[in-house]
Amino acid sequence: MLQLNITSQPIRLEYTIQNAQLNQKTTHPILEMERIPPRLEISQPKGKLTIDSTEFYHSIGLKTREALSKECAERGRQATLDAIAATIVEGNRLAQITNPSNAFADLAFESRFSKKGELSWEPIIAPSVRYEAIPPQIEVIEGKVNYNLVRGSVDGEYVPGKVSFQVAQYPRVDISTIDVKA
Repeated sequence: MLQLNITSQPIRLEYTIQNAQLNQKTTHPILEMERIPPRLEISQPKGKLTIDSTEFYHSIGLKTREALSKECAERGRQATLDAIAATIVEGNRLAQITNPSNAFADLAFESRFSKKGELSWEPIIAPSVRYEAIPPQIEVIEGKVNYNLVRGSVDGEYVPGKVSFQVAQYPRVDISTIDVKA
């Protein structure tokens, strides 16, 4: 008797699987801030003090050349006017021929006596003192906030997955006959 012997060998596959990868590198955002505070700057310039003692010195007799020249010119002018007035008065006295007195003798007699000086009290003028205040200078400098934003970033690299396979064993069917003696 013949016996049929069938053996089969299935296909055997070997799989190599490489998973997909997503590599990410994250850079965090950075906010750089600089705060400049407000400022108030105040400066006080010096005031201006003016002392004018010219009139004071003039009142006590100490004068500048210009003031002394003006005063001498005024006194000379006044002395000239007084001399002209005195000459007119003398001329008028001499012209009065109806007057019984001798005008020449009277004038000669009067010219013999000199006039006495006068003492007068003059006020002393105080120096002129002025002060000019200069207001303070105020400057307001506003504060501010400076900022710089460095944006974050996400760098990604995608590596796709792979599936590869190989046949490790091919399918096979073996058919054989065996003579079995019973």
